[in-house]
Amino acid sequence: MDKECRISAGTVIVQQGRILLVRHGAAFHGRDFLVAPGGGVEHDESIIQAVVREVKEETGLEVDPYKILFIEDMISRRKRVIKIWFLCKIVGGQLEKTQNAIEEGIVESKWYCKAELKDEVVYPSILINTDWHIFLKDSWETKYFENKDDDADF
Repeated sequence: MDKECRISAGTVIVQQGRILLVRHGAAFHGRDFLVAPGGGVEHDESIIQAVVREVKEETGLEVDPYKILFIEDMISRRKRVIKIWFLCKIVGGQLEKTQNAIEEGIVESKWYCKAELKDEVVYPSILINTDWHIFLKDSWETKYFENKDDDADF
């Protein structure tokens, strides 16, 4: 069986020691979880355009993506998703609950400090295990992560 393939874009926004995450409600995968904003690239847009659009749709914020942080290669029983994660800076807008977010099952967009995430399910997991300030350094080198889970359905 051929797997469906998808290209996706994600953003990491770190500001004043906090990170911007969106909470998907339990209806999405049977439990709620936090994830950095992002989503699929549409056929007529670049990956950069997808990052900007997804953040605006999910949070109301306008961003400027300026560095690729990591590439996540996710393989489940039915899909393969290549997600490119960008470090972004905010250039406009305001954090708000958008109609698109509601339609996607996002129940909250919020700035989190590291201590608030200790009992949360967070994707991508590198956000739990890494000091976010290292992303901002010129010495950061793009990372590749493979996430293979035949039981998952992402």
